[in-house]
Parts: sequence; C-alpha cells; structure tokens
Amino acid sequence: MSELTLAEASEQVIAKLSQARKEPDWLRTFRTKSLKLFRELPAELSNLYTKYADLTGVDFESTSLELPEPPRADIDSVVSKFKTDRAITIYQIDSKTLPPEIPEALLKEGVVFTDIGTAISRDPEYFKRYFLEKAILPEDDKFAALNNALFMSGFFLHVPKGIEITTPFRMVTVLSSEGNSLFTQNLIMAEPRSKFTVLEELYSTKLTQQSKRSTYSALSEVYLHEGAEVTYASINNLASNVNIFSNKKSIGKRDSKIVWSSALLGGAYTRSRLESVMKEEGASSENVEVVFGAGTQRFDTASNITHIGQNTSGHAVSKGVVKEKARAVFKGMIRIEKEAKNSRAYLAEHGMILGKDARADAIPGLEIETNDVKATHSASVAQINDEDVFYLMSRGLAEDDAKKLIIVGFFEPVVERIPVPEVAKRIRRIIDLKWSGVYDFESYLKARPLEDEYYEEEAHKPRDLFEGHYKYR
Repeated sequence: MSELTLAEASEQVIAKLSQARKEPDWLRTFRTKSLKLFRELPAELSNLYTKYADLTGVDFESTSLELPEPPRADIDSVVSKFKTDRAITIYQIDSKTLPPEIPEALLKEGVVFTDIGTAISRDPEYFKRYFLEKAILPEDDKFAALNNALFMSGFFLHVPKGIEITTPFRMVTVLSSEGNSLFTQNLIMAEPRSKFTVLEELYSTKLTQQSKRSTYSALSEVYLHEGAEVTYASINNLASNVNIFSNKKSIGKRDSKIVWSSALLGGAYTRSRLESVMKEEGASSENVEVVFGAGTQRFDTASNITHIGQNTSGHAVSKGVVKEKARAVFKGMIRIEKEAKNSRAYLAEHGMILGKDARADAIPGLEIETNDVKATHSASVAQINDEDVFYLMSRGLAEDDAKKLIIVGFFEPVVERIPVPEVAKRIRRIIDLKWSGVYDFESYLKARPLEDEYYEEEAHKPRDLFEGHYKYR
C-alpha cells in the first residue's frame, strides 16, 4: 500500500484500505464514488474562475498514498516541543495519531474528542447518516472528492448542549518525510448553546533541502446547532515542498456564530476553499485570513458566504502579501438566497505586491436573489507605496525595516481580530521570520515571542474592520 501513488488509486485500492481499517460497507461505497468523481470533475466548477485554475507543476499524483510511521524518538521530540497545559491536544505526526488527555470533568459531561477512525468504528450508523448528507459532498469539489475517497486520519469533536469550554481543543500536525501524502477529515458537532475553540496547526520539521513533493489534504466541517458558538483558528506553516488542498465549511442554525481565523504561510502550492452557510435565522459568521507568499509559492484561496435564513450576517476579510516570484489569487462569493431577507454581508480581498515578479489577483462577487439586504465587497491589489517607505526612512529606519513595518501594519488589522491570542502571536512570529528569509522549523520554535518593537502587547479592543463602510453606518 505504501508504494502506491495517487495516480494508481483505484476501486481495488479503496477496498484494501477499507478492509485494513475494518470499515463498514457503506463507507467503502462512499469512498469509491468519491474517487470516481475526482477523476471526472474539473479543477474549477465555476466558469468565473476557470482561467485561474492553474495546476502547472502540481504533480500531487506521484506522491505515495501513505506516510511511514515515525520512530518513537521523533514522536517524543515533537510532542515535547508543542506540549502545553493550556489546550487539549491531538498530535498527528506523519502517520501516527496520539489521543488527547481529556479532563475527567469533560468526559462526564459527554464531550468526545478523538480521531475520526475511532469515532466511526464506535458508532457506524451515526456516521452513515452524516456521510450521506455531509456539508462538503464529493460532487461539490474535485479535491474534496479526493479527500472523501482517501482520508485516513483527522479528528471528531462533539460538545454537548449548553457546555462552554474555555480550554481550546488543539490538533497539531507535523510532517517530517517527503514524497508522501496525508489525507485528514475533521468533523465538529456543536450542540445547542455550546461554546468552544478549535486550534489547527500544521508544521514540517524540514522546511528546506527536500526534493520530492508531498501532499496534504484536509476537509473540515463544523455543524452549529441553535445558539452555538465556535472559534476555529488555523496556521499553515508546512514546508516549501508540500502541496496543500484545504476545504472548510460550516452550517449554522438559528442564532449560531462561527469565527474562522486562518494564516496561510507555508507550502509550495496552497488551494484553500472556505464557506460559511447561515442556514437559519440569526446565524452569523466571520472569517479573517492572512496570506504571505515568498519564493515561488502559489496560493489559490476562496472565501464564500452563503445566506439562507433571515436576519443573518457574514463578514470575510482576506489580506495577502507576495514577494519575489510568489503568486496569489483571492476569490470569494456572497450568496443571498430568496428567503434571506435582512441579511448583512461584507467581503474584502486586498493584496500587496513586493517586487516586479510577484503577482496577486482579487476577484470578489455577489449573487443576490432578494431585496432588503445589505451586501457589498471590496478589492485592491497594489505595490508598496514608495512615499510611505521614504517617510519612514526619513525618520531613521533602514529601507528593509521600513518595508517590514508597512507589511506588519498591513496585516495587523486582521491579525489583531484573531480571538485566540496564542495563535495571533504565532502568526506574527512566522511572518517576522519569513520576512527575514528564515524558514527553518527549529528557528521558528526557538524564536522569541513577538512582544517586539512593532506590536504593543497591551490590552485593547481590536478595530472593527466593517464599521467604516457606508453599508454599515
């Protein structure tokens, strides 16, 4: 199995995978259907974005279908570097998943936090219903179909009704090998009036001197019942030889709320799709995203907001910087359906270009099928302002420091809105190192926390990214 590549995936391979994992027949059938759809679907379903679907050089099918199991010493080393008492953590180290230590009080309340394989084996009938009506179906996206066919890891989180948990649930994934693939699928169930935070962190132990491309694919779904609140923060700092395919989607019922925070910083090619669906009245969502590309990195991101219920609100802001020969495409769509009266939606995509060989595109869109709504979008792509650089240099800063300060200021209105302080600090730290051309994993771990000269660590209320727009006065 480990010698097979993605290009060689077939019904027979799916059957062997399911048999080895002792999966029910319905799941094997679902995987087979998903693989067939992956072979048939185009890279982009929407004609709006077809010309931007550039997979040149993304030879993900040559990667192995399975990661090797790391030595015990490597596992212990990684865990020791990321261990904290301030979070309940699942570790995914190459192919090895380590179960979390869940406080007894939460177990008594009925909280479930485990790997997806264990969850399915415990209650296959429950997951059968879920897979037949899941938020991200195989026919929705080519690379979501591939994940649905081949996922072999991930986590399942279920928080019962009325429980508020201040300690974050954390999933740390660390890749150390090359030329392999990891397919993860994450499922989060937030029962009525529950409230909690999820942290997702992706790292590689070797960021340079790897010749073979690896593939990382993740599919995450969040189901919010009435009055539930979920914060989902993620950091992607995988190596420059990893191709990344990410699909995230939330379904919000009455008066629910989700806050997405994403930092797309690593990888060779990153394809990210995120959608928030406000299904019932009063549901709301907020998505803040930062992208920093360097070298030959490529980012293809989409942030979608879908309003189905009345009196719903959705906000999304993406900010990206590209330097050297990096490229980024920011896409997004606000959809307001016929019954979604009194909806409020805002989508902003802003890119900054540092250098003549870098490139960025911003393509927001609107699809509105009803009246009595407030919906708008904004987009901009520009080079760094020479006058701003000159002004800062006239105040005594070197040119490189002046540009760095402008970049920090460009990102900060988004980063400071990330509701998890630890994640915001890590993002600032990675941006600081990346600006300096440092991509080494050990350097990141050893870097001092960023209470530096560019950011005051004083308590303050983050600015509202939307209050100044005429639609919200």
